[in-house]
Amino acid sequence: MPLKKISRVAILSALAIVLRMVFAALPNIQPITAIFLVCAVFYGFWESFLIMFATMLVTSFLLGFGPWVLGQIISFGSVLFLWKFLFYPMTRSLRFGKINEVLIQALFAGLMGIVYGLVIDTYSALLFSAPLLAYVLAGMSFNMMHAVSTVFFYPIILSIFRRLVSNEKIM
Repeated sequence: MPLKKISRVAILSALAIVLRMVFAALPNIQPITAIFLVCAVFYGFWESFLIMFATMLVTSFLLGFGPWVLGQIISFGSVLFLWKFLFYPMTRSLRFGKINEVLIQALFAGLMGIVYGLVIDTYSALLFSAPLLAYVLAGMSFNMMHAVSTVFFYPIILSIFRRLVSNEKIM
């Protein structure tokens, strides 16, 4: 892997780690999902996956390490895969104007927050041999907060990345 990519993964992972720690007191309100999704758009699936993996691993040492960390990695990996290869291309093919395209992407990014919650709820239910419906219902409010925060953070982070990467103004 070239030094430029290694440096980018390290810097973006550090950014995500700091932001996760800053928002740790607020349940499921986190900009890191939006950062991972935007990184998948600009730098590809694998680089975004490395950023996510490093973020989850380092923050697990700070916030608590357990079997749920593997669930977080699997959940975010699933979300990144769906985003990069299904939902983001779908938003690009709808051919809306720039502002509408970002709004549609933000809504789909919010959907990714719900998908993350469903995947980790399934993982947790299997891990602890509990009924899946109980996990889904108990976590629904958290999943909705995750989705709403991702809808809010996605356009902000996207505009920052666009300006940094290509000096393009979107709004």
